[in-house]
Amino acid sequence: MARGGSGASRAAAAAAATATATPPATPRSRKKPPATPKSRQTPKAKPATPGSGGQAQPATPTPVAKRRKTPSKKRVSAQAEAADLDARVFFENRLNAREADTTAYAPGDSDRLAFEEARTAAALEEARETGLPQAAAEAGTPSTPCSGAAGVGYQVKKIQLGAYEIDSWYISPYPDEYSRHPLLYVCEFCLKYMKSVYTFRRHCAKCPLRHPPGDEIYRDGNLSVFEVDGRKNKIYCQNLCLIGKMFLDTKTLYYDVEPFLFYVLCEHDTDGYHFAGYYSKEKRSVQGYNLSCIMILPPKQREGYGKLLIEFSYLLSKKEGLPGSPEKPLSDFGLLSYRSYWRRAIYEILLAMPARDSPAVSIEAISKKTGMTVDDIISTLQTDGMLQRQPGLSNYALVVDVPRAEAYLQRARDKSLRRIDPAKLRWAPFLTKAAADAPPPPPHLQQLRSSAAPMSDGEQSDDEQSDGDAPT
Repeated sequence: MARGGSGASRAAAAAAATATATPPATPRSRKKPPATPKSRQTPKAKPATPGSGGQAQPATPTPVAKRRKTPSKKRVSAQAEAADLDARVFFENRLNAREADTTAYAPGDSDRLAFEEARTAAALEEARETGLPQAAAEAGTPSTPCSGAAGVGYQVKKIQLGAYEIDSWYISPYPDEYSRHPLLYVCEFCLKYMKSVYTFRRHCAKCPLRHPPGDEIYRDGNLSVFEVDGRKNKIYCQNLCLIGKMFLDTKTLYYDVEPFLFYVLCEHDTDGYHFAGYYSKEKRSVQGYNLSCIMILPPKQREGYGKLLIEFSYLLSKKEGLPGSPEKPLSDFGLLSYRSYWRRAIYEILLAMPARDSPAVSIEAISKKTGMTVDDIISTLQTDGMLQRQPGLSNYALVVDVPRAEAYLQRARDKSLRRIDPAKLRWAPFLTKAAADAPPPPPHLQQLRSSAAPMSDGEQSDDEQSDGDAPT
């Protein structure tokens, strides 16, 4: 009985252990319960084995292998780009990416503060030099810059041209960024203007020009005259006009230079051709002007260069076969120079004529020999009192005061001023250059012209019969 009881008790203990090890069945539900992670799952209890006292042994947890974290695609691409950037080289294989990185030199707050302080101090200093209102200077916004109106805005007070630092007489309409500087640096060969002396020195070291960009049409000793076309060399001629406006009050042309020719007077030495003055004239002047404006640099004045250019302009007028006159109104210095030249030219013609009382002495004859217009000749003679009206007649007589004329010419010769030598001119009129440079006709036209029989004196061509006048 005892054995049987013991067997029954063992069976009951085994059944109880099985009941505790096996969980009760749960009813089905539509929603699936969330899966518990494997690391948190409770291990299953092992069933009771013989010799364990009829009790179920606790289950031992099974170790779960941890997965390695694989890098994402974005991280892989970033690392590849960084490696590629390190291997990349800059500046012709001289610097790598780290050496070429400039982020460490980016301006900070202290740098911006220092910049603002320096900018304000520079604006105040500029206001003291140019007369700008202090409120506008402190605000950092300049007042209305000048565009040529006198007394408004800024003004360039000086220019450094070659070895000379020249004070300006009038306002020249330089661009606003250059007008704010009281001193401009100008290259004496290409006439380019600059704001700083450092830029000026670098430009002078590599400027390719050593003479004006035109044709040299006259040379006598160390003086040369260049003809510059305003259409072909627009920038040079504009810079030339800006310099001229600084010393001419009546000049109004600055940028429309294409219809003009410029004749630039230079002094040449071993360094090049140094600018001394110029005059301009229209290519096709309806009024017959042979000079539009004339300017001599102040350091070169009182050397006879003004009268030299005036005489040169009349030499070109005689070469063209047309009388010329300067464009009106003339400036104060221009009027004095022209009256002096007109008086000298007329006196030389009158004293050179053998018989001053002959009919050959006329205003038309003087005009042909000097290239001056009749109006300019009459104005000069009236100013000197050499035109006198004959009593009882409507005609005027030309009365020459010979001692006065000879004394005037002697004073002019004593000044030892330079004169123009017509034999040293190498120039053709502008309007006839195209015909002179035209290529010869084809050979078959030359043969036709040479084989054509000349007409007799009694024959007339069709044009002569129809028009009555044949062109010569």
